[in-house]
Amino acid sequence: MTELSANNPILADLTPEQADAVQHMEGPLLILAGAGSGKTRVITRRVAHLLQQGVKPYNVLAITFTNKAAQEMRQRIDTLLPGNRVWISTFHSFGARIMRQYAEHFDLDKNFTIYDMDDRLKVIKIAMDAVTVPGVEKFTPDRIGNAISRAKNQLLTPDAFYRQENDFLGQIASHVYAIYQKKLKEANAVDFDDLLFMPALALQTNEDFRNTLDARFKYILIDEYQDTNQAQYIMARFLSKASQNICVVGDPDQSIYKWRGSDIRNILDFERDFPKAKVITLDRNYRSTKSILHAASTLISRNKNRKKKGLITDNPEGEAVKVLTFDSGLDEADQIARQIKDKVASEKASYRDFAIFVRMNALTRTIESAFIKNGIPYQIVKGLAFFERKENKDILAYLRLLVNPQDNISFLRAVNEPARGIGKVSLEHLSGFAEQHQIGLLRAAANVEKVPNIKGKAAKGLKEFAQLMHVLREHIEDKPHEVIQLVLEQSGYRAMLKDSRDPEDEERLANVEELITAAMQFYNEDGERTITDFLEQITLASDVDGWDEKQDHVSVMTLHASKGLEFPIVYILAVEEGILPHERSLQKDEDIEEERRLAYVGMTRAMRELFLCNSKVREFRGQSLYAIPSSFLGELPEEVQRQDLSISSQRMASYSGFGTKAPFDWNKAAFTSSSAKVSPSPVQVGDTLSEELRPGTIVQHEGYGIGQILDVNGFGALRKVKIRFATQGDKTFVADKVKLKIVNKK
Repeated sequence: MTELSANNPILADLTPEQADAVQHMEGPLLILAGAGSGKTRVITRRVAHLLQQGVKPYNVLAITFTNKAAQEMRQRIDTLLPGNRVWISTFHSFGARIMRQYAEHFDLDKNFTIYDMDDRLKVIKIAMDAVTVPGVEKFTPDRIGNAISRAKNQLLTPDAFYRQENDFLGQIASHVYAIYQKKLKEANAVDFDDLLFMPALALQTNEDFRNTLDARFKYILIDEYQDTNQAQYIMARFLSKASQNICVVGDPDQSIYKWRGSDIRNILDFERDFPKAKVITLDRNYRSTKSILHAASTLISRNKNRKKKGLITDNPEGEAVKVLTFDSGLDEADQIARQIKDKVASEKASYRDFAIFVRMNALTRTIESAFIKNGIPYQIVKGLAFFERKENKDILAYLRLLVNPQDNISFLRAVNEPARGIGKVSLEHLSGFAEQHQIGLLRAAANVEKVPNIKGKAAKGLKEFAQLMHVLREHIEDKPHEVIQLVLEQSGYRAMLKDSRDPEDEERLANVEELITAAMQFYNEDGERTITDFLEQITLASDVDGWDEKQDHVSVMTLHASKGLEFPIVYILAVEEGILPHERSLQKDEDIEEERRLAYVGMTRAMRELFLCNSKVREFRGQSLYAIPSSFLGELPEEVQRQDLSISSQRMASYSGFGTKAPFDWNKAAFTSSSAKVSPSPVQVGDTLSEELRPGTIVQHEGYGIGQILDVNGFGALRKVKIRFATQGDKTFVADKVKLKIVNKK
């Protein structure tokens, strides 16, 4: 490592470990970067250092996982070395750009459409209708789509998928997969998974294509490597096959995307894949207080599938982490809302300082209602919902059809917006004609006079629509906002909304005009961006890309969306068994470990204060459930403060004052758990293992699900176990007759 220089801004304020990572030039490098350890600084400084050492921007590729992170990296590098043109993007954006630049390798026209999830499901439904295999009707397009997505993430073609799958769903999905890919090709379209699947397959099998990219990219940097899937892994391996100058940054303790195909082994086995790799650990946390780090580190230390490391910080001890227990989910939301409002009123915090994390989006309803009732500004961080509004999707369909005239899905959406008198039967005749002549619907509409069954108003409407698209297409190279302005005017869409008597159409008009503003801002960021680039950015946006950190609003998001962010004060709601950890994870050690990593990620987003919340009753999915505190709460250190804010706890205290036996305090029983068994183990209560079953133990019953033992009494054949189940309430069993699985033992 060269000596640090105060005169070099790239190196001046780095720790020795960070500087070592920045200055490493040749050969593979693994940077194990703990939460809040400044990894973005290291990546950006490393890119800047490479350029400073004479590496051409053209030869550097930096990959991260969100557009927002890529934009931040780009800005930081530009501050250090203005005017550089390093390629920084997400994996999916990289795939899309490569596929457009080298379209001939993928048998595509470079103006292909990237279908979003809604459009993908429409094509899958069409493919399912075309499959003649018995049993396809038993599955939903969503379930078939998930199977196809899994196959693509594993780099399986339809034929390979068919040979590998033995179960009924897999066999059906493999048939749909083949037709689905044919439909995509006919439409000159790809789906989200294809942006990884097709480049990875090409890199693996096409030597000419691989050599072309080898000659270009001499230095590869990949952030969040612990979240890469099989396709991304193959892309990383083959992009760096010649030079071996690959630098990956990540943290096995923050691998949380197994459900979408990520494989933690990619980072755990990096040194096996690259035996000459240098490994640097960044274990100094700059974000959180000591108390937050201690709680999070104690929790994650329960995981076995990890690279052991500690996190240290020079930050103060700070407030103790708090576990808050409420009577119900409604009470949880109301009390948290009041706490936030009081802190802001006392000028100790701003609304933007607060974040609410949930395991799934369905859990945001109660906190949203509480915020509205208390007049608290908030934003739900959930993708770019603005672009998913009906009126905006209509205009985007026009734009996609302009870029790709073969896009039949966009044609069907745009052709009757505004209404042109084209009915369902006429569109079916048009589809039949297009299928027969192997042409797209737009081209068929231009030749509607050749379709004998379409006459009158429908024929006139289709012809006029085709002529409109022909005229608009002459402006495809105009600035994106100018193209949208033209579509709104010439299609009649703006006039339709302006002339409407529906009061909601006034808001819809404002939305489509705001679409012009969004496109203008997008264009002004670069000055060379096209309408194709604008459409691609919208399609590939992640949840966090829709988050505006400048607004003085409380941020509400899922734990998955919180990755890479930080907030002074964090509340994690519904830390309850079956929610966090999720009920689907309870059968496998590896799934429980991922849920623990997810909790760890949420906890390490907090800078000053952290609150882990649970309730005694949870209104969820149309039911009122007896909520069981998460087993993770029993794995926290003793220093964590536990506060029961429920009314029942106050009553219990008053009962004990009169010498009356208080109700069973199951929260205390769960929280004082000294050991947690990761995987459920079946035990017969009547055997010698029954001694492990005592009040506070969390168990699983085959019929009743997750429950917590309230009481065990009696001896021998008279021994009984009383259990409170989330869905069924209290049940008492004869010990010798019941079989249970221990989820978390006291």
